[in-house]
Amino acid sequence: MRELAAAVRAERKRLGLSQSALADKAGVGRDWIIGLEKGKATAEIGLVLRTLKSLGITVQLGSTSEVHPPSRINLNELLGDHLEKR
Repeated sequence: MRELAAAVRAERKRLGLSQSALADKAGVGRDWIIGLEKGKATAEIGLVLRTLKSLGITVQLGSTSEVHPPSRINLNELLGDHLEKR
């Protein structure tokens, strides 16, 4: 959360936005932006995503787990039997 908070603060400043201006743009209160920029762990994810979008920040999800590496799905294998029956 600290890294996210720092990214939000840095991008807001880079864009020349005040906390109030970002709050207006994201549809949240200034106090909420202050909490987010402080790394508030309980910030609502929907509002966080909306704020990121307002700043033009994109989020990419991925797995770094060695125990459960990301799996790849072969749609041809999954749909093969179904498609052959048509």
